[in-house]
Amino acid sequence: MKKKKMMVLAVVATLGLGVLPPAANAVSNRDIEQKRSEINALRSKRSGVEEKISESQKNIKALQSQQKQVANDIEKLNSAIEETSGKIRKVSTDIDETERAIDKLQQEIAEIQERIEKRNEILKARIRSLQESGGAVSYLEVLLGAQSFSDFIDRMSAVTAIMEADQQILREQEADKALKEKKETELTQKRNKLQADLQELKQLQAKLDAQLEQKNRLMSDLKEKEEEEHHHKMELEEEKELIAKQEAAVKQQLAELERQKRVEEEAAKQRARTYTAPKSSPSTSSSSSSTSKSGGETPSGGSTPPVSSGAFTRPANGPITSGFGYRFGGSDFHPAVDIGKRAPVVPVVAAADGVVFRSYYSSSYGNAIFVSHVINGQVYTTVYAHLEARLVGEGQRVSKGQIIGYMGNTGHSTGPHLHFELHRGSWNPGKTNAVDPRSYIAF
Repeated sequence: MKKKKMMVLAVVATLGLGVLPPAANAVSNRDIEQKRSEINALRSKRSGVEEKISESQKNIKALQSQQKQVANDIEKLNSAIEETSGKIRKVSTDIDETERAIDKLQQEIAEIQERIEKRNEILKARIRSLQESGGAVSYLEVLLGAQSFSDFIDRMSAVTAIMEADQQILREQEADKALKEKKETELTQKRNKLQADLQELKQLQAKLDAQLEQKNRLMSDLKEKEEEEHHHKMELEEEKELIAKQEAAVKQQLAELERQKRVEEEAAKQRARTYTAPKSSPSTSSSSSSTSKSGGETPSGGSTPPVSSGAFTRPANGPITSGFGYRFGGSDFHPAVDIGKRAPVVPVVAAADGVVFRSYYSSSYGNAIFVSHVINGQVYTTVYAHLEARLVGEGQRVSKGQIIGYMGNTGHSTGPHLHFELHRGSWNPGKTNAVDPRSYIAF
């Protein structure tokens, strides 16, 4: 009997658990698994970016190695140019010396020419003398005209002396002519050779100068490519940092979901222990301060936009000054909407519940806040840029409509406004996940 009673109580208890009212906004295992999948996806993405960073670093090292080789080539070319310049200077000096030698030779040639001309005059005089004597006088007749043997000897000596003098004049004349021709030929050849050497050296120098200019251009190109690669690497590192912060934000969300689930499970166990029967209770209504938010004045005098229904709410009051999409004749893609500033102080609010994973100053965005949201299992990212001030930090949870900063004009901004981006998924430098906020928010 007692055993049967215990079984009845167990059945009643089981039936009672079956009709326990579920907890509001219960966390499901599916929600937790989605978060874990998001974390794994972000880890995979971060790993891919790390590989790209490693590849970029290899490219930088390769470019630096090429620059080192080019620097060695430039050093060798400079040495060759310096050596060639020295040779040019030496040849130029030799040419100058040769020119001076030519000047001296020309004086010597002038003296030789003068001697030749004097001999020519002597020879001409001898010819005239012969012509005046009839041109038929011979040395034999002179000898045969001797009156005695001693007269013959005298005549013989005189004839021999005259003949020797004539021969000497001719020999000297021929020698001077040969010397003149030799010296002229020698110096002409030397000068021509030096001129040819100088021309060859100048051509070599021009060739080396062209090679040096080419190497300098190559070095400039390599340095420019290295600078671009460093910039690319910095973008990848920033993307890696953003992914890491997004991963941390999702981990925080996962931890919160797991905590909520533990609380709900504990609450369910508690209800199971204390549950007796379902009771009706009078309906209650939440205060307007907790269930709805409306526009109001901030201490600084600016107004916050009313919190609308739906996944997202308007981030700031003001007119749309630049929409999402291509602008400036289709040459520039604008991945956001710009909201103009029409009051001295304009507060900026979170467009949805989420976690701040980046709050920093960027050279382009200025003061910027990145918030990660998970709405119906889908990850969204909102970006608030050019802020005058940031009121929230990284890792902080924000609620829809909460003031997170004030509209400003920091970074690359053409005037005071809010640059608001909405991404269906995570943020990336290419902004490939950007969507038009006006498709999600009634501006």
